[in-house]
Amino acid sequence: MKNKQIVFVISVLIGLVIACSASEQKTDNSSTGKTSNKGNGSQIELKPTGTPTPEAPVKTAREVMSKCNDLKQPGKTFIAKQSFPFDYEPFPHGCFATFGSKSEMLDEKDLPRGSTFYIYQDGESVYELPDAFAGITGCWVDAVSFKDLNNDGKMDVIMAGSCLGAKESYPSNAVYVNDGSGFTTDDFANGDLVDLKSVKAIETYVKGHMKDFFH
Repeated sequence: MKNKQIVFVISVLIGLVIACSASEQKTDNSSTGKTSNKGNGSQIELKPTGTPTPEAPVKTAREVMSKCNDLKQPGKTFIAKQSFPFDYEPFPHGCFATFGSKSEMLDEKDLPRGSTFYIYQDGESVYELPDAFAGITGCWVDAVSFKDLNNDGKMDVIMAGSCLGAKESYPSNAVYVNDGSGFTTDDFANGDLVDLKSVKAIETYVKGHMKDFFH
């Protein structure tokens, strides 16, 4: 009789253990999220609630630079092929504009004699560069290049030009140094560039004689 009672008690205990185990499993499965085994235990990862807010579109387009078209200077002719966007400090979103002198040009198709240079922003002249030809008249620009010649983070300007001599034209070149607020040029240093006929040749020479142009 006693043996039957012992068996009965053991059976009841086993039943209780099985029931408790099933209840715990049910509770775990009803949690918000999923169970993932990590290491020696388990961790419930809760699902996010609500609907995520869409991210605002990222502005990737750069600010539109001033267009170098049909710019005006009194008594001067705008030279479009020697005018370029200039998106550098201290004139970001600007334009390097070249003009010829109407009094020195035979007509608007003539060489841009009496060339002068300006920086425009939003269609307005904000800066006039120094004379590139040391006061000599009848000179014009052949090519322009923007280079940071001394690696100071400021964009300098190389100007390859020509002047009309008694028999034929001769080179007249200049380097404009960007000092952070505008441009300077050294007529004496520019005099060493007279035999050079391209902006590349000017750049090479300047980099070999930095102290003459950057004081």
